[in-house]
Amino acid sequence: MNPSGGLLWHWQAWRSQKRWEPTCKDIALWLSEKKPHGDELLLVGASAGWMMSSAWLQGFRKIVAYDIDPLAAPLFRWRHGQALRDSQTQLIWVRGDALNQLDVVLKAHRDALVLFDNVLGQIRFHHPDVDEASHRIASIRRRLRGRHWGSIHDAYSGPVRTPVSRRAHTPMMRSVQPPLPDKASQKRAGKDLPERAAFAAFGGQLDADGAWLDHLTGDLFPPGTPVCHIAWPHLDDYCHWLQAGWMEPV
Repeated sequence: MNPSGGLLWHWQAWRSQKRWEPTCKDIALWLSEKKPHGDELLLVGASAGWMMSSAWLQGFRKIVAYDIDPLAAPLFRWRHGQALRDSQTQLIWVRGDALNQLDVVLKAHRDALVLFDNVLGQIRFHHPDVDEASHRIASIRRRLRGRHWGSIHDAYSGPVRTPVSRRAHTPMMRSVQPPLPDKASQKRAGKDLPERAAFAAFGGQLDADGAWLDHLTGDLFPPGTPVCHIAWPHLDDYCHWLQAGWMEPV
């Protein structure tokens, strides 16, 4: 079974649409602030686009979507197909692992805007060794130099004290990516997770309870990058903290 997708994931996403609606609106707002660069979008980890904005997708002439899940393509077309037909946007679907073929995929779509759609935070579940997963994420970042690209991904996830159904949605928060603390600072703090202002502020708003899982994406964006923090109530008592940002060619 795919640890980050498959039939169970789609069933849960379909049943959770009402609970996830505020998160989808935050994602749509974040996307709306990035005007389509060029005519082509390379969408990596598209899944069924359960949390994707049809209106933003309509801004492209062509979308090339990659996902390893055989259910992703028909469900994506079910959710976004009519909107893309209305805008005459060409949708090309590739069933495959774009991350394992990233150099080839990027070369084939040199002028496309690249968006990783809730996929980079899942890498740690596909690599049991934390160091290996961290190195893989760092390698992806290096290979994207010189490209227009963005990502929305899990930063942390964990239980909450108050069920989501009993409190208001945590509004999207904006910040600038700070430097990672050095190892000595982390050791003095006595914690695995880096102590950052964003974690203190947003984690408190999410009513985080106990230790949260670090999805190893904390240094995906370099210091100084504007980022958005988005609450995703995955379950009524378990929340994901999404981070979203865009990178320009450097």
